Amino acid sequence: MQTIDPDYFFITPEVIPENYLELLESIEIKKELLLLRCLDNSELNKNLKKFLLLKKKYQTKLILSSRHLDISERFDGIHFNSADLMNLSNLESYQNCLGASCHNEEEINKANQLKLDYIFISPVKKTKSHEDAPSIGWQKFKELRSLSEIKTYALGGMRISDLNEAKKYSADGIAGISSFMGQ
Repeated sequence: MQTIDPDYFFITPEVIPENYLELLESIEIKKELLLLRCLDNSELNKNLKKFLLLKKKYQTKLILSSRHLDISERFDGIHFNSADLMNLSNLESYQNCLGASCHNEEEINKANQLKLDYIFISPVKKTKSHEDAPSIGWQKFKELRSLSEIKTYALGGMRISDLNEAKKYSADGIAGISSFMGQ
């Protein structure tokens, strides 16, 4: 288990805009964690040099989506989507930072059982990336958060300015995709 302390967890969109790095650098907060959520390996490879520069410049940990497990050893961690999380049984072969997306009690219990380093609970608010998913709201987030034994980030419509409100509902931090860039 690794220690994850940052308040903010950045997540790339599935298709990386040409100016993504510039947008990210324009945000005046630490960029310690970045989840690479690229649609496929070609999208990841196309942007890899940019991400490695970001890693070097800011000492950013690059966390890779579980859809890219075949190349995960080159990165600082793996983030499992909820379907992949529920199929996990043994993490002994993974030495990196490990996290997952959770949406319900069963998924949070699985993350606790596996002793992951962090989870995202989502979607707290409406999101651009998952427009069809109903939001759970802050009260349900707090209920689900109370079940987690590990670092927990609020995800879904989070803006950088939502950190204090998230902490009122027991979040350890917030994670964001496009809404972080809108600040």
